[in-house]
Amino acid sequence: MKKNIKQLVIFLIILIAIIFIQNKVEAQSYYIEDMDIQANVNTDGSVDIEQTLTYYFNGEYNGIYITVPYKVTNSEYKDIIKNNRINDNLYTGSDVDVKSVSEIIGKAEKNYNIEKNAINGQNGVYTTTKDKQTFGIKVYSPSSNELKTFKIKYNIKDLCVQHNDIGELYYNFIGGEWKCNIENLNIDIYLPYNKSEIKIWGHGPYNGESKIISNTHANFKVNDIKKGQYVAARVIFDNSNIANSTKRSGIDATEIIYENENDIIEHKEEKIKFTRNVVIMGVCLLIYWMILLLSFEKDKKYILEDIDEDYLFNKYNPMIAGCIQGSRDILSRDIIAVILNLIEKKNIKLEIKDQINKGRVYSILKVPEKENEMDTIEKYVYDWIFNGKEIVELSDRLEKLPKEKDANEKFEQLNKMVEMRLSKMGANKKSVPIALRKFNIFLFVISILVVIRHIIFNGINNMSMAKSMTILMIILFAMIGIITALLNIVIIIRHQINKIVQRITGQRVVTTTISLVTLFGVIMIITAIIAPGSYLIADEFLICAATILVLTDNLMLKNNVNMIEDYSKLNTLKYKLKNSLLSDKDIEHVVLWEKYLAYAVSFGISKKIIEKIGKLNLDDDLTKLINDKDILEYLTSDYYIFYTYASPDRRFLNSYNETLEKVATSMSGSSSGSGGGFSGGGGFSGGGGSRRRWRSILRRKK
Repeated sequence: MKKNIKQLVIFLIILIAIIFIQNKVEAQSYYIEDMDIQANVNTDGSVDIEQTLTYYFNGEYNGIYITVPYKVTNSEYKDIIKNNRINDNLYTGSDVDVKSVSEIIGKAEKNYNIEKNAINGQNGVYTTTKDKQTFGIKVYSPSSNELKTFKIKYNIKDLCVQHNDIGELYYNFIGGEWKCNIENLNIDIYLPYNKSEIKIWGHGPYNGESKIISNTHANFKVNDIKKGQYVAARVIFDNSNIANSTKRSGIDATEIIYENENDIIEHKEEKIKFTRNVVIMGVCLLIYWMILLLSFEKDKKYILEDIDEDYLFNKYNPMIAGCIQGSRDILSRDIIAVILNLIEKKNIKLEIKDQINKGRVYSILKVPEKENEMDTIEKYVYDWIFNGKEIVELSDRLEKLPKEKDANEKFEQLNKMVEMRLSKMGANKKSVPIALRKFNIFLFVISILVVIRHIIFNGINNMSMAKSMTILMIILFAMIGIITALLNIVIIIRHQINKIVQRITGQRVVTTTISLVTLFGVIMIITAIIAPGSYLIADEFLICAATILVLTDNLMLKNNVNMIEDYSKLNTLKYKLKNSLLSDKDIEHVVLWEKYLAYAVSFGISKKIIEKIGKLNLDDDLTKLINDKDILEYLTSDYYIFYTYASPDRRFLNSYNETLEKVATSMSGSSSGSGGGFSGGGGFSGGGGSRRRWRSILRRKK
């Protein structure tokens, strides 16, 4: 027990580490703490940009690299805008002219010189590159675990558009290929000669804010920009402000721009509404599932005044009694319950010996002459526990039993035998009508289609996909141990929750639901780490709800009319065992305590009755047995060690670990040698990106 708790604590610590691993990885590289962009619109339609970037470096880097996407025409909204669209080519610049590059050191400013060719390790220089769509600026400034601020001034020619009725600046200041996060972004756009009212729109993360300061000044602020995200600004103004511009559209653009932006905003609102509806659909499925659960799961219990205990003991062995009482499949604790009952009925002989090295040893022996008195289920457990031997040491056998390769197969076979017995009795019958179950399958299919439609509607972010693939590759090839940790986390959390639940109920509908919730919970946590605020979490929630519905409707059980009375009698027996029997030390109850113990174990209340037995001060072999440290642990933990070793998921994990060991052994045996790499230095921290226009931050009314 303590070992399991220790493992759980270790894996919870690993889980916490995994949750913060993304932030940690990013903290160990670099990010932009502050970025300030001052953009001045000139009368010729060009824009002077002063870009100040404060980088935090954790590690060694040669400098920074940014791209200016002055000619990229790709648009995220080309399929969203319903009616008129303005040609994207109008929103490109013709060239980029770098005015200066400098580093801010305190209150001083260190100017960098341009060079045609530079090499890693140089300081105080920069180079430029140019292709058909982007202009690159590489700044050489070796950095190691420090904060640095750079200022880059450049001019983008012919960036603004002169329409017939208005002038327009529409530019993606932060492209989608920036390689690091930006904590704080501020963009100020100045129109020094503008006199009329301006209109502005911002595209990018939903937390952005845009504000009109005056007719000559617009401000945009965005925080916590993840790498791969975009920030674009759109400003329309009096076209006389760019009277000397040579880029003219020849159209009246005001109404078109309003229509385009409204389409974008409506699309954003539709995405939010769609995601909300996905969540609502998931909630509705869960409510519907709960209605099914209340309608078709279990019969109403009646606590009776008097019950014939001998009738119940003779008709139902502890395993069958526990399954009927809890409307459930068999549990591992039922194995011990059957063994205790067979000891009480003298079908198994308990033998106690004191050994020098081991202390007191509790062995059980076969009683061949009484084997024909057992039912088929008792005989199956009997043969399983003895495993062909005449005598076994009980605690040792209970420890080794779940570790056998066929333990789970034998457990499943035993469960099938119990299911057949219960079916003949009319107990634990599937209660949800076939028509409803088919309808639930239909709902599941509809849910999958809704999720697919939702994903298509939202679009797949290429950077997010690349990011996800990168993380997957890291997990598979560089950090294989994390897979083991994650599997252990899922398995241990599920087992620990099931362990708590099984104290109350062993219903498969409950344990299956818990397994699914645990699995999807981990998936949603991982999604939240990789893509915070992602719509995919809503999709995962809907799939979880639909899966719970379709996988548990056939696990909802009820009893036939002839079994309802016995169902209530068994629940009454459990109630009395838990609350009243043995409390008054009635001699009749004291005599029956061994019988009560077996059924209490199956009912999941062994702790209660063991506490009461301890107060009776009895001196017999069975009392000594349950006071044995190992046996007591198996009893009070509901023999949960069985699932720790025999459950399919645990066996899969063990097989997975064995495979890894074989691969590692093979690799170490077949290859040897050494390699090396460059010490010190490092790469360039990245920036720049393509010009794409994303979601609207704010719409200003006409």
